Amino acid sequence: MKKYRYSDEELNLLESSPIPFAIYQCIDGKVVTIVMSEGFLELSGYEDVEKKEIYNLVNDDIYRNVHPDDLSSIVEAVNCFLAEGGVFDVIYRQKKDGEYRVVHSYGRHIYKEDGTRLAFVWYTDQGAFVGESINENEDISAEYARLQQENERLRKEADASRKIMSLKKSLSDLLTNMPAMTFSKDVDTGKYLACNQAFAEYANKETPEGVVGLTDLEIFDEETAIHFIEDDKKALAMDGPYIFYEDVPDAAGNPRQFQTTKLKFTDDTGRECLLGLCQDVTDAMRIKHEYTEKLALVQNMAEIDSLTGIKNKNAYKVRESIMNQRIQEQRQPEFAIVVLDVNDLKKINDTEGHEAGDKYICDACDIICNIFKRSPVYRIGGDEFVVISQDEDYARSEELVDVIARHNKDALINGGVVVACGMAKYDQQDCVAAVFEIADKRMYENKKSLKMRRS
Repeated sequence: MKKYRYSDEELNLLESSPIPFAIYQCIDGKVVTIVMSEGFLELSGYEDVEKKEIYNLVNDDIYRNVHPDDLSSIVEAVNCFLAEGGVFDVIYRQKKDGEYRVVHSYGRHIYKEDGTRLAFVWYTDQGAFVGESINENEDISAEYARLQQENERLRKEADASRKIMSLKKSLSDLLTNMPAMTFSKDVDTGKYLACNQAFAEYANKETPEGVVGLTDLEIFDEETAIHFIEDDKKALAMDGPYIFYEDVPDAAGNPRQFQTTKLKFTDDTGRECLLGLCQDVTDAMRIKHEYTEKLALVQNMAEIDSLTGIKNKNAYKVRESIMNQRIQEQRQPEFAIVVLDVNDLKKINDTEGHEAGDKYICDACDIICNIFKRSPVYRIGGDEFVVISQDEDYARSEELVDVIARHNKDALINGGVVVACGMAKYDQQDCVAAVFEIADKRMYENKKSLKMRRS
């Protein structure tokens, strides 16, 4: 099978598009990249690489920069897509500028005049679990308007008829098969002038011809239709694209969430029209929400000590990093570091077993948490704990350390868990570790004193 080649005019047009998409072909069982748009290169972090080199990079490793945990789902979807046809719809993580971002990819097969089957895949940057990007459809609107102007210019050239047909066919492939629903309306009558198959299906019609000539009130329920009409008025009142998110039912009454762009324009006859592009993000938003919840759960579990249930060393390092940044910015409130170490843990493990040692650690944790009730407590080692004392506990720092001392005095006489303790207050040191070092030294001095008293 030969590699499909677009004409130079088609290739330049497709590659210059700011819409993130790529066109692929399967040749002898291998996926080969035919076209990558500028939007795709920017989304993938390739904008500073030579185009020829980029094609070689992608063809050598088509899953470059994809998160390892997501590779299997992508490969499975690609194999199914190539073998069975249909729609390719995958959400995965891709690294750009050192961080993973969530990308939604959506693809469909296109059959060219010579029978070649190509795969058009569109990409949407769903962000790094924060906020939403609403620039994609704005880019599509601007690109559509630019392509219309380019077609008009070419139409005026006597020797450009073949080029015009080729460009229009490429644009039709792009708009007809893209995941976004597209339509145009006559502003005066409110009637639909054209739409793609995706919008026809949303309107509960078999083909776009079933939508053309109807108004919103003739397609949707009255409440939904009036909602769309009010959106049209807002778009017509603006100089640029009107971009928004909305929750609306489709013609069958099913709830959906859309990212919509509406843009006014004037056609060749001077008629004022409205161009609309709607991307159904219902499933993507649901998957992203579930993904975010799972990530938060995993992250929370990674910061919890499995034995005691309090925060662990990972959590302490995160908090320490935040406080160091605040110290550098001179906006860190006063605080104290309290370092605590459980005495005789090794002896308990050796004589009574590790199960008894684990209980000993949990008993020590309960003592520390009950005394430092208003401060975060971290287990940073087998028998070592640290407290970041702020606000009310900071004002009572010496008093709380004395409570630990009185507890130890009683434990030495009557038996019980002994916890060595050292405390240091922040005094314009350049980092948290410097305060920790002072507290740690005082803790070891206290530990030595307690051992001497027990003997």
